Amino acid sequence: MGDQLVFVYKSLKKNNMFLYLARKDAFADVPSGLLDAFGAPKFVLMFALSKKCTLVKVTHEELSKALTEKGYFLRIDIEDEEENLLNQERKRLGLPPLEKFPMK
Repeated sequence: MGDQLVFVYKSLKKNNMFLYLARKDAFADVPSGLLDAFGAPKFVLMFALSKKCTLVKVTHEELSKALTEKGYFLRIDIEDEEENLLNQERKRLGLPPLEKFPMK
């Protein structure tokens, strides 16, 4: 069996909220209450989920299981208040903010 395609949408209503779908535009799998809270989804990315794929904030197994069982996965990135305070202080000192996920 080949790699599973994953379709990623971001919320225009809530910052840092992403919806991963097993099929493009398959919102029928997502509960209506969740879609109401998510708001209008904006397609941002499609990728092939493979064991070689490095994911951020979710494991390959978690994502694969959710997509297989439910057809979707919701990711909410919660801002780290301590990190925000550190970057506020860096800004006050004229320093650039720290990057969350440095590019390799």
